[in-house]
Amino acid sequence: MNIEFKTITESEKTIFENLFNYYLCELSLYSLEEVGPDGKYEMEDIPQYYIDDRLFPYLITVDNNVAGFILVVSPPYVSEGIDYSVQELFVLPKYRGTGIAKKATMHIFKQFKGHYNIGMFRTNTRAVNFWTHLLSSLDVDVQIDADSFVKIAGNELPVMDISFSISEKADL
Repeated sequence: MNIEFKTITESEKTIFENLFNYYLCELSLYSLEEVGPDGKYEMEDIPQYYIDDRLFPYLITVDNNVAGFILVVSPPYVSEGIDYSVQELFVLPKYRGTGIAKKATMHIFKQFKGHYNIGMFRTNTRAVNFWTHLLSSLDVDVQIDADSFVKIAGNELPVMDISFSISEKADL
């Protein structure tokens, strides 16, 4: 299995937006967002990923087939004192359970050292289990805030924030 990570550019715009809409569809189970009248979810922030060099979008491919994406953000898109956040991580169902999400995350950690914050819906047990398992396998100090809420489409939803640091000395 040959896994590659390619920076998403405007030339992959259609691929990325189609994947992102599918991701938002799956995420709506937790975000409670409604599909728009055109049958798509709102993706107003997506164009920024093609033009802002503080945003790092990667397409994940397996044997030259699209398998997902990982989106990383840096200041000013993160809280004060945070260097990076894996804003979104999505792997198509066919490729789940194969270690691709872990490889994508480790690729990011090797590239971007610093203080991280990862947020997720507490009810998204797949995400919570992935991040807690991954971070417990690394030699990093983790702070968890499981008492936060976010307001989306008029709904106040429980979220969990995980903060940690990846140093230059980290053995990844």
